[in-house]
Amino acid sequence: MPSRQKSSPPTEPFRWLTVDEAAIYLRVSPGTIRGLIHRGELRAARIGTLFRLDRADLDQLMLRRKRSVAPYRRGTHPWVAKRWALQREQRAVEK
Repeated sequence: MPSRQKSSPPTEPFRWLTVDEAAIYLRVSPGTIRGLIHRGELRAARIGTLFRLDRADLDQLMLRRKRSVAPYRRGTHPWVAKRWALQREQRAVEK
């Protein structure tokens, strides 16, 4: 009787990911991934009722959405600070 060898897991990461795996990869919810697919922002291959996503497409999505974001705290946006400064000046003039 021949012995069965267990297949070892691949050493390289899979190219095609499920919705759940893509969500883990991007650290978002599966619903977010499905929404991106349905809005056409993320390309996916459909096999029956299942989607498969190319890891390169996920990376491209992140690069497209990548931008510099200033670390503002809530309510401290520059336009808010400017508006408050104008209000303080107006109050000073009224007194």
